[in-house]
Amino acid sequence: MIGTGKMGRCLATILKDRAEVTVCSRSEDRARSLAMRSGVGWAGIDAISASDVVIAAIPSEILPSFAEDAAALMRPGTLFVDVSSVKLGFIEEVQRKLPECFGYISIHPLFTSPRIKEKDMAVINVRRSPIGEKFTSLLSDSGIRVFETTPEEHDRATAITQVLHHFALLSFEKALKDLSDDCELEVEKFWTHSLKKTLAVLRLINRNHETILMIQRRNRFGREIREEFVRNAERLNQEFSR
Repeated sequence: MIGTGKMGRCLATILKDRAEVTVCSRSEDRARSLAMRSGVGWAGIDAISASDVVIAAIPSEILPSFAEDAAALMRPGTLFVDVSSVKLGFIEEVQRKLPECFGYISIHPLFTSPRIKEKDMAVINVRRSPIGEKFTSLLSDSGIRVFETTPEEHDRATAITQVLHHFALLSFEKALKDLSDDCELEVEKFWTHSLKKTLAVLRLINRNHETILMIQRRNRFGREIREEFVRNAERLNQEFSR
């Protein structure tokens, strides 16, 4: 498991009971800390050479360069797995860096905590291999509801479920701040329970601010989804203004 962020921690915790999991990071202190908290092993990046599966739970922007570095260490037959919220563009770049002797699966966990009961995961079998089939079965045996998809289907669907969702919330956050700053009233005194819940969701997604921005910018279908949101907002404004 390469990476000690939220998704690395989540997957390490879920998979540790059914596989021998070792976490790696550029920071040995972070890898050691995660290993102690999650009950898994930790090692330097050279541990890739002794692994059957290498899961890159790292920022999407550095996936291609990491795949090239990892390919120099992996044994033939090793499975490379990336965890990216955008597939088109990244998958092609990673595939060019991985020789044909390696399997390749791109996953998108639709959850961020091992405590969540309903764990759904989109799986794209980019380059099928025997170890890839075993890995997919391992995910299912670990309580994850796996469904197979394609890069285009994934990005078209997540443009609606992620780009639209985040864009609507970020637009609301910006408008609320601007209106509150320009208002002489003590607006916070009038916050409702539902508004506080919305603000809690905003705090949650803002913890992954860089990932949110990457999804908005790199999803090829994002612009048309945002424009449709704006058109609907304009239509509702006109309707309510009559």
